Amino acid sequence: MSRFVRAIKPLPVLAVGTILLASACGGNSAANSDAAAKSGLPAAVAQSGTLRVGMSPDFPPMEYLDEKTKGVTGVDVQLAHALGKQLGVKVQIVQQSFDQLLNSVQTGRVDLVMSGLSDTPERQKTVDFIDYFGSQGRFYTRQMDATKYKEAGDACGKTLAVSKKTDYYEQAQDFSRKNCSGAGKRAITLLPTDSGSAARLQLEQGRVDIALQGAENLTYFEKKDPAKFEPVLAPLPSTPFGIVLKKGDTKMSGAVLKAMNALVKDGTYGRILTDAGMKYALVAPALNGSK
Repeated sequence: MSRFVRAIKPLPVLAVGTILLASACGGNSAANSDAAAKSGLPAAVAQSGTLRVGMSPDFPPMEYLDEKTKGVTGVDVQLAHALGKQLGVKVQIVQQSFDQLLNSVQTGRVDLVMSGLSDTPERQKTVDFIDYFGSQGRFYTRQMDATKYKEAGDACGKTLAVSKKTDYYEQAQDFSRKNCSGAGKRAITLLPTDSGSAARLQLEQGRVDIALQGAENLTYFEKKDPAKFEPVLAPLPSTPFGIVLKKGDTKMSGAVLKAMNALVKDGTYGRILTDAGMKYALVAPALNGSK
């Protein structure tokens, strides 16, 4: 897929030290320093003992602000801490607006980014990725209408809400061409929105028939507000989220890939995603896996 650009609400650019979340790597700094050195991390990161991870916490359940504590939480936060523990360093979550994340890793303001960024061949021209999460788009509708959508052709002639700032918009167009207009049926009418939440609102208010969003988001909102929406039709082709690294930093990419594979082997990776209801997203970590 060509790109994945999440819709965001602008966040203030916070200083690197604004939020510090220590990973559970124990209190023995000497042991941690030794572990960091052996992990293969770049010398500057290993010596600092801190891994700066850029996130835009507006993408539940991957990363978002807890309503009670106001701290950053989510699946990516859990994975980042597990990664830090494996590498023998503390994790510092650096809050930034989504559109600044790529530049921050390119310029060294953060060491890596974990924030729902898709690995695409276009992005690989300027940054490297360690793929770790198989995201997939899902059509969904109001629960009372779910039985109307049993096969792809049932969506033809319907009105669909989807954020134009995501690659799901292009996938919806491709879906309509293949299954509707290309099959002699009425095309799907697309209603572009500014965000996934805006698409849900259009559906909730009855202005559209169906909507399209990431399965991870639907999992989160189903827990918060069950029995309102229901996924329909088959999932769209998966696209991997990747840990974003500075282009050509083979020492960092090698250390992160090795650590992620260790988390897969010891079961930590699978447990985190399975506990979050995202077993479908399990993938084998890979460097620049999208071709």
